[in-house]
Amino acid sequence: MEIFLYVLALLVAIFISNLVNRFVPFVSVPLIQIGLGVMIALVPITFDLKLNPELFLVMFIAPLLFNDGRRTDKKALWGMRMPILVLALGLVFATVVVIGYFVNWMIPTIPLAAAFALAAALAPTDAVAVSSLSGRINLPKRIMNLLEGEALINDASGLVAFQFAIAAMVTGVFSLLDASISFFVIAIGGVLVGLVLSWLKFRFLKWVRGLGMEDVTFHMLIQILTPFIIYLVAEEFHVSGILAVVAAGIMHSMERKKIDPQSVKLNIVSQSTWSVIIFVLNGLVFLLLGTQLPSIIEVVWNDSGISNWQVTAYILSITAALILLRFVWVYMSWNIGAKKRDKHNKKTTRPKLRPVILTSLSGVRGAVTLASALAIPFFLDDGTLFPQRALIIFLASGVILCTLVIATFILPLLAKNEEVTTEDERAEKATRIRILRNVIRELKEQTLPETKAATDEVIEDYRRRIYDLQHNSSNKKMDEREREKRLEIIEWQRMNTQKKADSGELVATDSYRYQHYLNMVEQAIKQRFRTKIKTAWMFFVRLMMFVIHPKKWYKISHKMKKGISKDNERFQAIRKLREENEILVIQKLKEQLTKENADIIGPLITEHTMFLERIRNDSNITRRKRAKSEQKKREVQIVAFQTERDIIQHLFETGGISRDLARELRQNLNMIETYLYDDFLGTD
Repeated sequence: MEIFLYVLALLVAIFISNLVNRFVPFVSVPLIQIGLGVMIALVPITFDLKLNPELFLVMFIAPLLFNDGRRTDKKALWGMRMPILVLALGLVFATVVVIGYFVNWMIPTIPLAAAFALAAALAPTDAVAVSSLSGRINLPKRIMNLLEGEALINDASGLVAFQFAIAAMVTGVFSLLDASISFFVIAIGGVLVGLVLSWLKFRFLKWVRGLGMEDVTFHMLIQILTPFIIYLVAEEFHVSGILAVVAAGIMHSMERKKIDPQSVKLNIVSQSTWSVIIFVLNGLVFLLLGTQLPSIIEVVWNDSGISNWQVTAYILSITAALILLRFVWVYMSWNIGAKKRDKHNKKTTRPKLRPVILTSLSGVRGAVTLASALAIPFFLDDGTLFPQRALIIFLASGVILCTLVIATFILPLLAKNEEVTTEDERAEKATRIRILRNVIRELKEQTLPETKAATDEVIEDYRRRIYDLQHNSSNKKMDEREREKRLEIIEWQRMNTQKKADSGELVATDSYRYQHYLNMVEQAIKQRFRTKIKTAWMFFVRLMMFVIHPKKWYKISHKMKKGISKDNERFQAIRKLREENEILVIQKLKEQLTKENADIIGPLITEHTMFLERIRNDSNITRRKRAKSEQKKREVQIVAFQTERDIIQHLFETGGISRDLARELRQNLNMIETYLYDDFLGTD
């Protein structure tokens, strides 16, 4: 039971971290998750997690790197192969030597071989952390490709260097020649194992399909098992399991996709499944790091042999040394590369400092560093304790936190100028159209036979919005004048509704229902924070009720639909009220229309005239027939709106749109979604 509660706490923490990041996007998700992990570790749960480094690598790092390999830009990776290898191999070994001697000089109680082991653990940048970095900070594309390629490869070189440093410390024996040969054997062997096993998998799947086995669940299970099997087989052959899964992932990205119904269905299921797996694993990596911190800190913090301020100074010094070494290495390698390229022109172009600084500060450490540090043995071959093991793990954890803090708070300031601005009207229009087209593409991929008609209607609505944008009929921001006028229109409708309720022409329940609709429109225009929280809470409560009591939920919803469908008189009363309110609004707007306010009043008159026509047209259709089709359409619209919100959030987080444009797009979407509730008034 304790294990179940612990896992449940971790999963809830992943959900909370994503929710918190929505409201404080300037703090990176990994940093939030580390904080939540620390809180979980402090909760009095009897279960004590003992993190096994080997299990950690195969369970988390293998599938994450496999997925990164599947999604990597192959052309960019090949085009930047030399800069990537210079960082993934050259910088790793330079870090082991330079930082190793630096740590041994600064902390003499850590032997040189142990200092090399710490440096080797700190050498690899983390692919998981780099991925989370790319979601928030809009680094130049070339730098991002370089960081991703480096993080895919340098894990192997760092881990091999770490293993040899630990072997030298434990046994007291080290041979540079043997280490160099072993590294190349382990690296090349890992790549070959990954490629061969991937090829065998493709042949096996082809044979299975030849037998007519096209079951999506069966093929999806093979996909999920692939990174684990490849990693374990590679480790059994004593080669790099990490490079094996990276090579397999890249090979899978080159697989030719068949265009047939089963393959398309498998691709859709695969994308959805992997997105959930990667989302959970990414979160668990940093949550587990957070859970380990309190116990690590406690050991070092209570050690009377070393000052706490001194330990903090060590962490900051090592972090600064890593950044400085990375800066020098990147600047020198780029400078040498520029000289070689321009040699035939007899001129040199020095690399700019800003990209070098961005690349230097982007070397985030994470899961591999933690796994390596925790893999340090407790005893040497002679039976004595491994010297300063707790201190080494504490230093590694401190550097991980420092690099994440730098990436969270300093990098965004330096990369701010790279944010894509949308001041240009044409660029903003293109962005809006691209968002709508992405929604249409997502809807087409999710279309089922039973929802095809409804999906086609929703897609047609989105195409109409694209047409309006292309013809400049709706590509304008809601300024303060329009916002005030819309709020005034709501007040007119509210006063007329209350007037009819007071005179007895409208029953209290109908008045309340329509007032509720007006409140939703008002809140959508004002974009209240309270409204967002309320909406999220209502969605969460309904989701929990559906999960916990599905039968009860079905009975309640069925009862509501049945009761509403019988109350045709109430429906007619609300429809009549809506029609009268729209006539009143159009009349008042026409009375206020002047040359000075025609740009605001004119479109509003057109908008409410369209509403009035729709209400009158709807009255000619039988309610039962309309409700059946509209119910399906609303379900598809809800999916479309959520997809549109996700695309807007993704563009904002990756720097594709500014904060102001993201806020405006969400506000417009809230308005459209509120008019969906307007349809609900007329159909339910």
